[in-house]
Amino acid sequence: MPALDQIISDEEYMIMRAKELQTYDIYSAKAWMLTAKTLFPTNFKIQFEAYLMEKQSGNVQEAAECFSSLMMSSDNISNLLPEISAIANALKCPETSFLSQMFDKICPDIQLTILKTSVENSDDTMEHCRLLVLLLKKFPQLGVDGMVKTLMNAEKFFYDNRYARLLVVETLPLLSSLESPRLLQRLVVRAIDFYNSYVNEDGEEDITDPWQRLYGVLDLLGRLLKWDPFFTHFPNTYNKDTYFQKLAALRNSEDCRLLLYCGTTFFLRSLREKKTIKGNILIEAFCDPELPLSKRRKGDIEITGASAHQFQAAANCWELLHCNEIISREFNKLASQLQVKLWADGFTEELSLYRGRYEEAFPAPSTSNINASLVRISITYIQKKYQICLEHILKALSQLPPLEGVLDMELIVGGTHRHLHFLPMTKVAILHYICTLLIKILLNVGGVSDLAYGHMMVLMQLGWPQEESIFLRIIDTIRQKSVFHYHLFQPYIIHIDILEEISFLWNEQGNNIVLDIIPNSQQHLGQRRIGTRGADKGVKEDFKQAMKAQVARSNESIVNLMIHFITEEHDYLLQLL
Repeated sequence: MPALDQIISDEEYMIMRAKELQTYDIYSAKAWMLTAKTLFPTNFKIQFEAYLMEKQSGNVQEAAECFSSLMMSSDNISNLLPEISAIANALKCPETSFLSQMFDKICPDIQLTILKTSVENSDDTMEHCRLLVLLLKKFPQLGVDGMVKTLMNAEKFFYDNRYARLLVVETLPLLSSLESPRLLQRLVVRAIDFYNSYVNEDGEEDITDPWQRLYGVLDLLGRLLKWDPFFTHFPNTYNKDTYFQKLAALRNSEDCRLLLYCGTTFFLRSLREKKTIKGNILIEAFCDPELPLSKRRKGDIEITGASAHQFQAAANCWELLHCNEIISREFNKLASQLQVKLWADGFTEELSLYRGRYEEAFPAPSTSNINASLVRISITYIQKKYQICLEHILKALSQLPPLEGVLDMELIVGGTHRHLHFLPMTKVAILHYICTLLIKILLNVGGVSDLAYGHMMVLMQLGWPQEESIFLRIIDTIRQKSVFHYHLFQPYIIHIDILEEISFLWNEQGNNIVLDIIPNSQQHLGQRRIGTRGADKGVKEDFKQAMKAQVARSNESIVNLMIHFITEEHDYLLQLL
């Protein structure tokens, strides 16, 4: 029998007996608890222990009934706060738990009381907002206007991205209407800023299809302002060219807001898609009037390469957003509020190159990398500053990336229009561009000398048969002149097709062609002449053996050969520029 100082009340005794029996005889334990509840229906401790027993046993329905009974009395609320907080936390988690299942079994009125209590008793501002969103998700009829205004006016919103996320991702989807168009426009700006920052800087990827979510916000504004839903419903399956053409038709609209918000979203999305395609750089490329015209060209400029479509869309949209003073001013105001400005990451320089504003596109002198060197090569080439261009080429050769890559088959397109190209940042593609560019330079400076012809033969080996037509014209010219001097033939020309054509030229019957291309080890380069007259059988034999030696080298690395030729023989190239 317990001592006098250990005497406990009847209520406590019944709770104690129920707990003792719970571990090995749950039915007896429940009988004790049921008896206690019947005898003491208003006792909080008994009612709460009954709830805990059902909770520990995993009985969702019974636990819901017990907790609902506890919530019936306002006097119990303060004692229930820890459990109310636990329920709210469970509801915020995407995973199903016992408490979230129990909450679903509770009648709506008591659910509302639980959530309101959790909101009212949260001290942390962020937690308060999260709980309020949870309340509004469960009871949207309460209206979210107040929540939106609270978040929009929260000072922390502008410094803590958690508030922006809570507003844009959690709260805006709950919004069915809003009385103030001005407030709704502020919301659109916040949504554009948040999703643009999210897709470009946020390391997490837990928001599915952020662009479509942004269009959902635009749709909300559009419904209020009676916009054409075509612009605010932009699924991933839409044709982007068609969408842009419809945007462009808005340029003379009295209300610029539809073009501003939808155009800015389309612009940022195009820029983002371009940014995801890494490893290429915009350069001036080449056209050949003898090649068939491209069917994809639109306008006076053709853009090719991996990022071409995305860049063209962004460039067109940028110009549309600056098509007049009003839209340009509004876009600049909106852009000033964006945390991430993608156009500051190389796009404006590409846009300058696209527009032919070469001084703006030219990299700063302090910038020293392969990208900058290639842009400098491209611009000095188009400006016909060939000697300076060669200097930049030599610099680029010392900066080539380690990634080998393959030949770029889009460097030359048919026609006479301007051609821009996104060059892959690989060793072979860059070297191919440089060799092609040097051939074009040699042709532009009137390359009719044997030295120019020889240099072109060397350079065209990398992209063969890309410049085969040029090579055949060179062969015709040699036939007409009946002589060809090029002392760098033996160290640098090893392509089997070129060697076969030269051998055929030398073996032609009835011609009188002198080839000064094979140096004699005992004589100065160029002093012996290989002819077809048959006067010097020893010389002919030397020629045959020399050509066999060239053919034997045809498996050597053309890439390394081109790098060595341009680097070591740049003085000979410079003579012609």
